[in-house]
Amino acid sequence: MPLHVRLRKHHYPHDERLPRLDDYVVLSGGLEVGSFHRIGSGPSEGRWSWAHAIGTDDTAFAAGGYAAYPEVCCTLIELAFRRTLARADLRERPDAKPGPPYRAPPDAIAEPSPPMPAYDRETARWLGMVRSERRVFVRSGELIVGVLNRATHGPESWSWFLTGVSRPHDIWQGYADTEDAAFDDFASCWKRWLDWAGLEQVGMLERGRSDE
Repeated sequence: MPLHVRLRKHHYPHDERLPRLDDYVVLSGGLEVGSFHRIGSGPSEGRWSWAHAIGTDDTAFAAGGYAAYPEVCCTLIELAFRRTLARADLRERPDAKPGPPYRAPPDAIAEPSPPMPAYDRETARWLGMVRSERRVFVRSGELIVGVLNRATHGPESWSWFLTGVSRPHDIWQGYADTEDAAFDDFASCWKRWLDWAGLEQVGMLERGRSDE
């Protein structure tokens, strides 16, 4: 599937930042995987700057540089993106389409996740329901894409959230009673993310515990 290029001002019509010269974004489905723009001043005037990333948390999955022509920027972003996919056990869906313009988020998120169970400190102390923190990282290949956290007080409960990748404006966190239920809920969220990003899983999601 070829990546899709769109003018930044067309993809982000509500972005109020000062525009750059010939500023473009590169999309895989609804996911921005790169951008490039023409430098308008300074010693590099006339050259093009490009960058690739699929999230904000891990700089090991990012790349960038300069080129003489915009077509070269596209090629370099495509190569960097394919390297990221290989490391993350992902691949492009051949039928994926570019996402719609990214507009300002609504005032409220539809179908919000249920609230965290209420915590009564005194009752928890009396019942002995105090635990050490337990954190479980969820990986797709080398990329950490989610975290499961067990509550340290009160009845057994877990929270989960999507991390390491850019997120659309929908549900990306929630709560469950057990680790397995939290992982299943996260896996469903991850599947929605893949559909949004025009990608599909090659390997399996893996859990790796880190106790603190």
